Amino acid sequence: MASLKIAELSFETNPYLKKIKGTHLLNLRPILSVADEHEFGVLAANCLRPEITLGVLRAAFDLNSPIIIQVAESQVSYALDGWFSGDEFERLNAFSEFVAKAVERLWDEKGYLIPIALHLDHLQKNDELAFHAMRAGFTSVELDFSKQPTEDRGEAVQMNIERCSKIIPELHKHGVTVEVEEGEIGEAAARAAQSEEEIRAEFTKPEHALKLVEGTDPDALAVFVGSAHGWYLKRPVIGFSRLREIYVTLKEHGRSVPLVLHGGTGLTYEQFHKAIGAGARKFNYATALADVFLRTIAADPTGKGGELVERMTETEKQIAEEKGRKPRGPRYVLGKFAEEIDKLDPRLLKAAEDAVYEHARDMIANAMGSKDKAPLYGDEFGRPPID
Repeated sequence: MASLKIAELSFETNPYLKKIKGTHLLNLRPILSVADEHEFGVLAANCLRPEITLGVLRAAFDLNSPIIIQVAESQVSYALDGWFSGDEFERLNAFSEFVAKAVERLWDEKGYLIPIALHLDHLQKNDELAFHAMRAGFTSVELDFSKQPTEDRGEAVQMNIERCSKIIPELHKHGVTVEVEEGEIGEAAARAAQSEEEIRAEFTKPEHALKLVEGTDPDALAVFVGSAHGWYLKRPVIGFSRLREIYVTLKEHGRSVPLVLHGGTGLTYEQFHKAIGAGARKFNYATALADVFLRTIAADPTGKGGELVERMTETEKQIAEEKGRKPRGPRYVLGKFAEEIDKLDPRLLKAAEDAVYEHARDMIANAMGSKDKAPLYGDEFGRPPID
């Protein structure tokens, strides 16, 4: 059953929005519809630390580009818990307020606003978190229900639809956009153990994408076409032609739903450009940003930052051993070490923010092609004209 038509995002339809000088952030609809019309990508940056958030926002403002600031369900626990206190809602609300205040400061500093959405990514386990995010002022949510207890993809899509349909109408009633997912993205390390044939066999089929879109009426669709989360251990198998098939199939059936490519870390400029040409508009980007931050901390000339990152790495190894899984790296314990990170030399933390800024600039300008696209969103966005 398809959801109700989405309401216009406004203070009247959504009293939870954070006020930023009398206005509010955007949802995915305008962000991605303009990107689709003009064929460019929009960076969706997972922001696990204040330095990462500020570095990304500064880069987007300086390049006059739209941006999506996001945090995933799992990151609400392993990153936000420690940066902020309280339960899941309180952490999401504090993060939302942090973003709103940072945007307002940059708007004052630069003299203009850029298009920004605030997105909760990869919600898989706790459906109530979607409503926590809405009440915290998030403007968008991804419902990642692709993984289902069945090998039959058609059946999995139907189960995905049924679960989504319990959530989407309420979010749409308040103008909050929803991204849905068909095909489990997975981790790059796990994908490295598969053959090319095995990976291609899991690609999202156009008919399954269409069925999910018709059953949920989403605002964006994430699909599996070979990209994966984390650093690639071998050159990824990306199905650009399959991505295009899905894009064209949706268009032919009157469903202009922007496509999302997860697993952006490690892709080349050429791969991003091919994906944009095939119809992808939102590009999720997490691991590289966290690693840029951590590498800068580890290079602390006093040795304190390096020692701290080493202890973070060892702590994650111990947790992994206790849970019977492989260690995933120091970023997965960022929250546990938040207080210690905050006590590092402010100059080191500023250097980490600046390193993220430079990396985000590169991605926006050279991978996304979204530099100077802010004015396309209306007269209220982008740099004022020069007399």
